[in-house]
This record gives sequence, structure tokens and C-alpha cells, in this order.
Amino acid sequence: MRQIDLKKLDKLESEKKQSSFEEVASSKGYSPRKSNTSDLPSINVSHILTGKSKSGSPISIKVDLKKNKNKKKYEDWFWIEFRNSRGKPGWLHGDADFVIFDRSEDFIVANRKELLQWLNGSKKIRYDLPFVNLAKRAKYRIYKREDKLEEITQISIKDLKCLKSFQLWKKPNAAAN
Repeated sequence: MRQIDLKKLDKLESEKKQSSFEEVASSKGYSPRKSNTSDLPSINVSHILTGKSKSGSPISIKVDLKKNKNKKKYEDWFWIEFRNSRGKPGWLHGDADFVIFDRSEDFIVANRKELLQWLNGSKKIRYDLPFVNLAKRAKYRIYKREDKLEEITQISIKDLKCLKSFQLWKKPNAAAN
């Protein structure tokens, strides 16, 4: 009996999602490409989108594609990373212009700086309360795992919808997924 290599399967699924994103970005008029070492020192940038501004001048947009690691029923909640597992500034403080959250039928697009400003000013995230150590309690609370340095929280899609930069990019054949 042949064994299934789970790492290869995850990689194939990840590549499929990225190609889906690239397909949608192309349909929006962008030329997407994966970020690479020549783009360094860009931190937390997965793709570069090139296109034209409304005035016709060329633009280059750095994006960070966030895969949905939650089950389908939790697609309305997104993880936000203030600090990563090494204690360094998380993707929220990276170099991306936009953060793109991957869901089963669409991509949620939000300006990273606008999201950061909203998080700092909304008073929804409870910085004043002790950290929680269970992921299920991380909604608007800072979650930390034992022996890790990350600081993450979950916010609702409703919060992203109030951002001026909020966009919903439908995936092709979304009904078939």
C-alpha cells in the first residue's frame, strides 16, 4: 500500500490556492508574481502585483496572502499576528501594502496599514486583559501558546468590512468549491 506524503499534499494544495489567487488578481488587471529573494528585504510579502494606476502610471503592490487554516465554518474569523513565534514583529508590521485572506469562495483584501490603525483605535482588542492560552478564547483577546513568543488574536470579517480598503474578490467557479 502506497503511503501519502502529507507535506507534498499540503504543498500541492498551497500551490493550487496561490494559482487561484494569481488567476483572480490577473482578472482584476494585475500581473501577479510570487515574491522572491531579489525582493528582499521585504518582510511578509508573498506576491507582487504590478499594474497601472487610475492615471495610467505603473504601480507595484506588495501583498501578503494569508491561507485559511480554520475549518470552513470558521471562515468569518481571521488570525492577526502582532508578534511571531520568535517574538519578532508579526506580519501585521511587515512590508506588505495589502493583506489578502484566502477563504473557500473568495479572497478578502484589506490595506495592512489601515487594518493596523483600526486595531489600535477600535478598542475591541482587549490588550488590558491577561493573555489567553486557548485558541477558542482568542476572539478579540491576545493569545499566547506556552513556550512560544507569539501574540495573536482573532477578528471578525465584520470588522474588515468597515475598512475603506475592504474588497471581496470572488474565486472562479466558487460555487463548485
